Amino acid sequence: MIPTTLLSQLDLLIRMLVLGQLLLLGGLLLREPASRLRHLLLACGLSVAGLVLLTAPIPDEQYGLLRNVLLLLTDAFAFLFWLLICHLFEDNFAPGKWPRPIKGLLGILALVYVYALGVLAGGTVLHDFIHAVSLGLILHAGYIAYRGFADDLLDTRRRARIMVVLGIALYSTILVIFEFAEERYRNAAVFGLANATFLFLVITITVSRQFRLRYEPGKLTQKGEAQLQGSLKPEPDDYPANQSQSSSELPPTDQRLSDALDAFIADSGYHQNGLTISKLARYLDCPEHRLRRLINQTRGYRNFNSLLNDLRVRDARNRLLDPAFDDKPILSIALELGYDSIGPFNRAFKAAMEQTPGEFRRAVQNRR
Repeated sequence: MIPTTLLSQLDLLIRMLVLGQLLLLGGLLLREPASRLRHLLLACGLSVAGLVLLTAPIPDEQYGLLRNVLLLLTDAFAFLFWLLICHLFEDNFAPGKWPRPIKGLLGILALVYVYALGVLAGGTVLHDFIHAVSLGLILHAGYIAYRGFADDLLDTRRRARIMVVLGIALYSTILVIFEFAEERYRNAAVFGLANATFLFLVITITVSRQFRLRYEPGKLTQKGEAQLQGSLKPEPDDYPANQSQSSSELPPTDQRLSDALDAFIADSGYHQNGLTISKLARYLDCPEHRLRRLINQTRGYRNFNSLLNDLRVRDARNRLLDPAFDDKPILSIALELGYDSIGPFNRAFKAAMEQTPGEFRRAVQNRR
């Protein structure tokens, strides 16, 4: 029988408010142009709706086969949340380019997931395995948000990173306390009410934050394929940038900073090992937040490392095109350009050129 205590009734009321809020936001999202962000937010909202219904103060037998569907929706949240965090905070996130073996493995895991929850309805070791994977994905999402904080050029997104890390830490702590509590406390109506209230607050804050991120000015820019790979001739010396604000429109203070940044780049100062936005701000003798805003608004970058990689890959490309560097080891070129090791250099070069530095060099030499 469905509980009718005051706490349970309040719990159900809050859950209905959450579902109504999700329905309203879903309707607003459907009015937006189709995009990966819209699809991820809709999927996350559907998953949260499943969680809200599945954990309601209603006996399991009342759900019937609907419980299997709600299990599928609920346990998908960790993966969907991980994808959303990657999309928001990883500017080069492109699951469509994942290797086929990875996609095949994900397909197999999806079949196991459907079988464990949709057919067996949980309660097996497979369900425990899914919970372990979910925990790993949530923790990795927090790591992604934390990892890119220092190089992020968008103030709104930097604040969102902090919220994600703190939110995951807080909720994880609550879950640990919940798991160590006695059974009679874990099944108490007050815990269900607290969980529903927490979900209501998190959904309100998180979704509003995602909408702000959706319209945050500043677009990550990279060299187009024609610029990077269409010709084997060296490119002009101007560094890659999509000037989203004309220099003539800048206030005098920002114009001086922009000129100083141009001079730093013209002197190849970005070849410094371990260069960060903080170090560059100190070198240019300006507040860090001003430099972040300037690079974002006038160069079009959302991440400082993207600017560094574009500059360094351009120089690497020109050196690999130059016969005078044919005998120079690629590792030496990478170290001279400011990379700590060959790995990050290879990844940055391949991301821009769709070839490793070695493949690019061989292609150049074969065309001579």
